Amino acid sequence: MLKTTSFIVALALALAAVTPALAHQSSYNGPIVLESAHADLAQGLLTLRGHFGLRSLTVWMSEDRLDIVRHKTDEIVVLLPHQIVSGTYEVIVARNGLTSQHDSLSVAIGYGTPGPRGPAGPQGPAGPQGPAGPQGAAGAQGPAGPAGPTGATGAPGAQGAAGPAGAAGPAGALGPQGDPGLSGYQVFRMSTTVTLAGMVGTQSVVVNCPTGTNAVLSGFLYRVPGGVRHPFPPGVDWTGWPSARNQWTFILRNATIGGYLDSVVAGVVCANAN
Repeated sequence: MLKTTSFIVALALALAAVTPALAHQSSYNGPIVLESAHADLAQGLLTLRGHFGLRSLTVWMSEDRLDIVRHKTDEIVVLLPHQIVSGTYEVIVARNGLTSQHDSLSVAIGYGTPGPRGPAGPQGPAGPQGPAGPQGAAGAQGPAGPAGPTGATGAPGAQGAAGPAGAAGPAGALGPQGDPGLSGYQVFRMSTTVTLAGMVGTQSVVVNCPTGTNAVLSGFLYRVPGGVRHPFPPGVDWTGWPSARNQWTFILRNATIGGYLDSVVAGVVCANAN
């Protein structure tokens, strides 16, 4: 945690020397507010949601600066580091040239276990066959004429012009329908109090997805003493993982000598998935 704090201070000093090249794009001067983060490991993308404005921003994950793919006032999409492993990372969004305008969020990134695919429904009955149309009458065959004598071979004629292109063949059969994407994206937060004994006291916090969603995508946790969000002090840390298809479990640990009592907010990012 001390390493992350030193990195935030160094980042703030570096940003103070940068001229905001995109200051004309937005008049928004409010603070950066980072509310949630959702990692798409298959695509290698991290989606951040909150309040950012359109001024020039820089996004960091721990000590890696991330490339921005898309930037809107309430959403930023960045590329994840190559071959990122499961774990807890500190994500920082900072406005270039304004040292006081940044926000950070501890984000747990992991590979959840997909639920089983539901059974296929029964096949409907075939419809009735339509009636056959009437067959036309065959014409009368004429008598064969007598065979004529073989004529002399004529000289080859000039090559004719190329004929018009033939009609296009019938379309091929449709391929199988792909799996549906995500829907019903929701961020759910739960406030609670943790009491950790000294010398490696631990406590678990379990958060379930809200009704209407069936899959947890990621989780996050931060402390709110006095109603203001702060990072955890040195010696107190946490980790988290998807403990069920729609559930995330957090474990907090206190490695200091004294006991630790604090208010925290635990949250999950959920959606409907196949």
